[in-house]
Amino acid sequence: MLKFTLTPYDVLYFGSGKPFNRGDVVESVFPPYPNTFASAICSKIYYFKNIDVSTILKAVYGPFIKKQDKVYFPKPQNIYTERKKEEFGKFFILNPFDENNLKLFKSDNTNKPEIQTFAVYKGIEEVEPFRAFISLQGFKGWLNKQEIDNYDILQYRDIFENEARIGISIDPSLYSIAGEENALYRIEFLRLKKNIKFVFWVEFDFSDKELKKINLDNEDKILEFFNNDPKVLKLGGEMKNVSYEVEKDNFKKWIRNELGIEENLDLDSNEKIQVLFLNYGVFDFQDNNLPHIDGFQLYSACFGNYEIIGTISKNLERKIKRAFPPGSILWLISKNRKRINNPTFILKKDNLYEIDEPKGKQEFIGTNLVLIKKEVENV
Repeated sequence: MLKFTLTPYDVLYFGSGKPFNRGDVVESVFPPYPNTFASAICSKIYYFKNIDVSTILKAVYGPFIKKQDKVYFPKPQNIYTERKKEEFGKFFILNPFDENNLKLFKSDNTNKPEIQTFAVYKGIEEVEPFRAFISLQGFKGWLNKQEIDNYDILQYRDIFENEARIGISIDPSLYSIAGEENALYRIEFLRLKKNIKFVFWVEFDFSDKELKKINLDNEDKILEFFNNDPKVLKLGGEMKNVSYEVEKDNFKKWIRNELGIEENLDLDSNEKIQVLFLNYGVFDFQDNNLPHIDGFQLYSACFGNYEIIGTISKNLERKIKRAFPPGSILWLISKNRKRINNPTFILKKDNLYEIDEPKGKQEFIGTNLVLIKKEVENV
């Protein structure tokens, strides 16, 4: 597994794949999608080696934020702060709560998905969600139900600032100006703040015949390839140049060591787990129902508004899906005894979703990366 640390030269733009019209104001997605970073890695190999890169990657972990020497992850969605406070003071944790004990309203009168319990905060303070990243130390505190400090939180305003520019429509089949009058739009780029970088990990599939064809069939050879100049990737919708540093590192071992979590979780029947999405959770949502994961019963959830995630294939076919935002949480009950790895992925297999490791070609590679925590009490 290789770890990449990216430093932009200029502003960046990350598109959602959602179409827009001339004259629109187009905002960049943040956090960016993991498949955007996978595309940057594959594009460099394709440019120099001219092979089919569609299946050379096994998994992508990230992207996350690095500020100086600290790595930050998307904040868990059940961390709230006091309402209408300009500066953060204290943080509050939402947990599943039996709706039969709620006296303010009945869930039948809401549009909530079909779950057994709400995630709520029990206290006298008025609280609200907010968008931010959390440090590794703060993440560890959240896992162990310890208090989270202000210095563990990195707000979006401390990561980037928006910079508006004018764009012009491009014909994607020719990669040139579309030739239509008034084909202008305003685009909101992101400019990373000082000392802010992106960091992510890539796992290659060395059994892939295309990598064998060009003699890049082990980690040392891949590392040597990426250490050759120019150490530059093209990233995002405008293909902006970013410099990178690359090294050998195993994301799973690193995060397990840092957080003090076990590699394997042995679950008994009726045991509860908390599933945290470290990036976007892409599912085929049916009506207002949340996804069903094989071998588990969903009993609570905490997430913000759905996000739109999209890809464009080589033949210019566009695919768009709804997704959980990073930091979303699902609470599940195991239906039988099983062992699962941690961290891992939730993957679609034969119209079902399973907790498992990725294999083969993936539409939205790197999404559905989850960290799993056992609940202390059983059902």
